[in-house]
Parts: sequence; C-alpha cells; structure tokens
Amino acid sequence: MFTVETGNIVAGANSLVDLAYANSYHLDRGNSLWTGTDAVKQSALIKATDYIQQKYTFRGFLVSETQPLNWPRADVPYVATNVIPDRLKQAVCQLALEVMTAPLNPSVSPTGQVKFKKVDVIETEYFAASSTSTKRPAIDGLLRPYLSGSGINVPVVRV
Repeated sequence: MFTVETGNIVAGANSLVDLAYANSYHLDRGNSLWTGTDAVKQSALIKATDYIQQKYTFRGFLVSETQPLNWPRADVPYVATNVIPDRLKQAVCQLALEVMTAPLNPSVSPTGQVKFKKVDVIETEYFAASSTSTKRPAIDGLLRPYLSGSGINVPVVRV
C-alpha cells in the first residue's frame, strides 16, 4: 500500500513524496517518461525512497525511534522536525523517473570480462573491473545540505 510520509511520522510510510507532487514536478520539467498508471508511478516513488534510505546518511537524528523512514529528522539546520524538505522530494522524483527505465540497484557480477584465456596451462586474465557504483551528481547536489559528514569534505576547484 502506498503511504506517504508527511512529516508527522505516518505509520507504514513507504514514500517521501505523494503522487500529486511527483506529477507536478515532472509536468513542470516536461519529463515525458513519467507515464503509466498511478500504481506504476507510486511503485517508482517507493523504490526511489528505498534507494535514498539505503544510500544516504543524513544529518541530525530520527524524531522517533518507531518512524518507518529516515525523515523527518531533528537537528538538521534550517529544517523543521515536521517537514520533508523540497530538495529531498525533488531527489525522490528524479530517482523515480530513473526507475521507469532501469533499476536503481542492479545486481553486479564481482568478476570482470575475460581479456585473455589460455587452455593448456590454464591461464585466465580479466580486464580491470570498472566502477560498479552509478554516480548521480544531480541527486547528490540536491541532498548535499542534509548529508552527514565533516565540513572538510567540500569540492575543490583549481584555477
């Protein structure tokens, strides 16, 4: 069942964004891939929320030990304890759109592709493994103000 967290610690919540917000967000941006039934879109929002739950560590702490999601949070600068920030909702919407075309957490094989194989004295050489983690700079940028970590971890620009 699709249940949206409103900031009031909703029992059984599994999405940080309601369907009306997501529909409006994608309409404003002309995202033509945001199609399908309400159930399909709700499923995408749940998967996007799941991804954010698994991937990111946020500042502050949970408002209640019984809340089902990582938000709402207390002690996050400039965010009230009963609010789901718009930047977080936007990140969920962007990830939900991505869910429409591919899984956010695909299974990855631990071995690389074979580069060289010799049968007689059995040698096998593999290509170097590429990074298995997908980079999502737009999502990271939206969530940056809410992520935990030291203030030392800031982008460096060389001139």
